[in-house]
Amino acid sequence: MNHIVVIGFMGSGKTRVGKRLSSDLGLTFVDVDKVIVKKMNMSVKEILQKFGEPYYRALETMTVKALIEDKERKVISLGAGLPVQEQNEQYIKQLGTVVYLKGSAETLRKRLEGNSNPLLEGENQDEKIKKLLKQRDPVYHKFADIEVVTGVKPFEELIKEIEEQLP
Repeated sequence: MNHIVVIGFMGSGKTRVGKRLSSDLGLTFVDVDKVIVKKMNMSVKEILQKFGEPYYRALETMTVKALIEDKERKVISLGAGLPVQEQNEQYIKQLGTVVYLKGSAETLRKRLEGNSNPLLEGENQDEKIKKLLKQRDPVYHKFADIEVVTGVKPFEELIKEIEEQLP
């Protein structure tokens, strides 16, 4: 299926961009995290606290596998950690065209200020963002059919840049 798949770090704008693309293209928008939250009737934070990260990652994989079977073309936003999980590599490319929203550590830090993401809790948030970004950027880049930088140009220009590159 040739869905449009939006990936990127926390705070990169996956949901905002995904919703706009779906509106412009007349497609349904699916946020994998929201699908899981609805299915489990718990917040992401509650799922992580109660069952742990490996369980949450398994839920992400199950959700992505189900979306591959979906015959209606959609715009899909993946959780920031989903592409990093090795078991998902084969599924992401099967989903369709992958758009990587690449943000600088500075842009992402500003956008994530005050964010209560459990994966950013504990140590210095700035250092945690830089460390995770260093790990994840090469993975996101590997999957990207389209790569755009967020936080440097107006939103409308960013959307136009993506839409012009879509197959």
